[in-house]
Amino acid sequence: MPVFESPAVYVQSSLTTLATYFISHAYLRELLDVHITDANFLPLSAPNRAFYIRRDNDRRQVLVNVFNEKGEKVYIFQRESALNPTWSLRTLPSYREIATIRCGFFLKSLDFHNKPGLQHRVINSESGLSGRLRTFYLNDGHKYGWTRNSKFLEKFTNPGGNDEEVRERVAKVRLMRQRKFDYELTLDDTKVDPEVAMATAFVAMMTFWGLGDITETVGPTLLVKKEEESAPAAPAVVESPKVDAVRSGPNITLVMDADNDADLIIEKA
Repeated sequence: MPVFESPAVYVQSSLTTLATYFISHAYLRELLDVHITDANFLPLSAPNRAFYIRRDNDRRQVLVNVFNEKGEKVYIFQRESALNPTWSLRTLPSYREIATIRCGFFLKSLDFHNKPGLQHRVINSESGLSGRLRTFYLNDGHKYGWTRNSKFLEKFTNPGGNDEEVRERVAKVRLMRQRKFDYELTLDDTKVDPEVAMATAFVAMMTFWGLGDITETVGPTLLVKKEEESAPAAPAVVESPKVDAVRSGPNITLVMDADNDADLIIEKA
């Protein structure tokens, strides 16, 4: 029943936090992402967007705030009560609903609004040789998955194809403060919709990762700014040839006959 799913998720997240805390302090975090695959991994080399997802101090169980890299609150996750497993992602200041998110113990899904071709999506749990993942599909036909330990969002091409499989990392989540619901989400918005990455990451935050990671006080991740479009070059100005202010007169040649000085010939150059 839905009324029991939210408390079950809270207990599950607490146990995950406790387990991750001890594993991290034993320097065995690699065990959380054990995978055996010949897939080719493409790194997330140039994230250009960042969001900071934090519980509201006054309404911790029903409201989560989302800030951009400038510190502006641009989204919220909101639900009616602590017993309700369904959240709404809304944009500010318009308060328009972007997605309805179910973070249940049994069912994890998203219903997007006003995104053509992208409506209902189910978040699946996978554990195996490819690692522990929370996977889903988008309307581009590709499989996507959030990883357990490294917290990357990977885009799968030819999944299960051994050395022909490609897993491109398009987003990453990092816990900012241990035992606090305070996450940083960085992504490349040319490769994934920021709102899709945010909504699917929220499901993993609530049901998959816990809050036990050892955090490093390194501050926000450095973003790569987009190159500004170069302005069109101004048309070249063709200078007209300079004209002397004072024109020189015509060249004159004087030819005098030695025998008759009355003869005079004038030639114009």
